[in-house]
Amino acid sequence: PIDGVRPDPAFRNIVQIVSDAASWQHQLQIDATVNPGALLPAFKAPRINWKRTTLFVNYTLSGLENNADGPFSIPASGSLALERGPAANDVRQRLNFALNNQIVRNLLMGINMNAQSADAYPLLTGRDDNGDGVFNDRPAGTGRNSLRARGQVTLNMFLGYQFAFGRTAALPPGVGVFGGGNSAQVRTFDQGTARYRMQFFLAASNLTNRANFLGYSGTMTSPFFNRPTTVRDMRKIDVGVNLQF
Repeated sequence: PIDGVRPDPAFRNIVQIVSDAASWQHQLQIDATVNPGALLPAFKAPRINWKRTTLFVNYTLSGLENNADGPFSIPASGSLALERGPAANDVRQRLNFALNNQIVRNLLMGINMNAQSADAYPLLTGRDDNGDGVFNDRPAGTGRNSLRARGQVTLNMFLGYQFAFGRTAALPPGVGVFGGGNSAQVRTFDQGTARYRMQFFLAASNLTNRANFLGYSGTMTSPFFNRPTTVRDMRKIDVGVNLQF
């Protein structure tokens, strides 16, 4: 549109798509797997063993920039060269840890936490300031996705008690793959002669019931300006029984 008038009123926006957008990313990732029980004084009882404990930690520091939000994203400035800024999913820091243990025989306990810093969203005037028919205008001198939402933290817990009963013919040793976060360990295990395995469990997601807000509005004319419009992952507790045979 020129001065807000479309060349042909029979059509709305006509967008020419070209493949000249770009993105840039830098990332540092640190992983660690520790057996805390190995650091404690030796202690072992018939049903207690401190060494059955594993702690996994993952930390990521990253920066993700681009100059377009998608194929039909029209540059507000009219030039991709002026559009480089944080991507909509640019999260600078992430931290994940998981502590799993079976210190008491047959009693499984696990806690894991996922945390991340705020993601980005755009500041918009809410008006068509340049008369191009697209309401994506930003205040003068403001880059793309210049605002930040709130960080998010989720704490989860698992508690289970398992036991085996019944007998069957002995099986040869097998191979198990155990995953946690971004790592996986492969180790052999003795499948034993138990015919049945039963587990009673309690699993809680977002144990603290923290409100992790989403959908922040950066439109200056909106009544929800700089406020979230939705929330995710309220506390959920599942109780159940597993039977393997």
